[in-house]
Amino acid sequence: MQWYEYAGNIHIHTVASDGAGTVAQVVQAAQAAGLDFLITTDHNTLILSEEGWRGSVLLLVGQEVHDPDRTPSGNHMLCLGVREDVASLGKDPQQLIDAVRAQGGLTFLAHPYERTSGLISGEFPWRDWDVTGYTGVELWNYMSEFRAYAHTRLDGLLIAKRPQWFTMGPLREMVAKWDELTQARPVVAIGGSDVHALRYSWGPLSVVIHPYEVCFRAVNTHILTPEPFSGDLDYDRGMVLEALRRGHCWVGYDMPAVTAGFRFRARQGDRVVVMGDALSPGSLISFEVQLPRAGDIRLLRDGQVVARTHGDALYFATHEPGVYRVEVYRRAWGRRRAWVFSNPIYVR
Repeated sequence: MQWYEYAGNIHIHTVASDGAGTVAQVVQAAQAAGLDFLITTDHNTLILSEEGWRGSVLLLVGQEVHDPDRTPSGNHMLCLGVREDVASLGKDPQQLIDAVRAQGGLTFLAHPYERTSGLISGEFPWRDWDVTGYTGVELWNYMSEFRAYAHTRLDGLLIAKRPQWFTMGPLREMVAKWDELTQARPVVAIGGSDVHALRYSWGPLSVVIHPYEVCFRAVNTHILTPEPFSGDLDYDRGMVLEALRRGHCWVGYDMPAVTAGFRFRARQGDRVVVMGDALSPGSLISFEVQLPRAGDIRLLRDGQVVARTHGDALYFATHEPGVYRVEVYRRAWGRRRAWVFSNPIYVR
């Protein structure tokens, strides 16, 4: 089967909530970064009139819902594909999940784990892990990762000016939690930028903390669709949401090298499946990983490495059931950095 790949950025804030950029500025940055789609997620705000094709970029609108009165703070939910505002349900995460599902939408737990530092003490983790029925988790939140590294104002300035020096990958506790969750059911992982592009001043110094274009060249979610975009908003929106719903996607850190062209598939007899799909155990299953350029490839089963190599391909055959996913690392700016995190192929 032929698949069509599209790169998009999810979890974006504009002037409709606490972001610095207009929709037009956000789209312009996405075009400059070569993205195919965007999903804005302003806080407790839904302005569907902004949706549409903007030149080469498909702009979709969701919302990040939370209870602003909650103490301690947390439980932020990315609600994608909703056609009616669900912000009033932020006090009850389970009710929120159910309401979004009733609309045919998707729910992702935003920045479920966060670390604080000397400069940034606030945190907004996910707290109610007993909820059920959500689509997935934001495995790698680009902006949230920097919180742990900003111990001083000098750190903050360096992070703003040279984010590539600091970006390492999703938090290990988040990856471990995701592996735990996928043992019970499919849980889709996405990457989010959480971009606000706010300007901060320290005395005579003034800097924008990660402009939109910088974030759009960093942590993105790449999707696979069975058909190309048509130019029709409703049809193409449906394909993006279905790819995310089914986990036909991976998280790519596109700054050290663009991850377009990555593929992870499994063959069992005449059947070939991709990320997010499932196979039944029994006959031999051959896993295939392909990269656009060489990296350190790891194939994991139930969170444990079962095969690894350095190169642009990996092949592994097994009869063993489990949840199989791929991590890839590359050296950039003097250190090994996470590059690709695939969604799993499930062998139950």
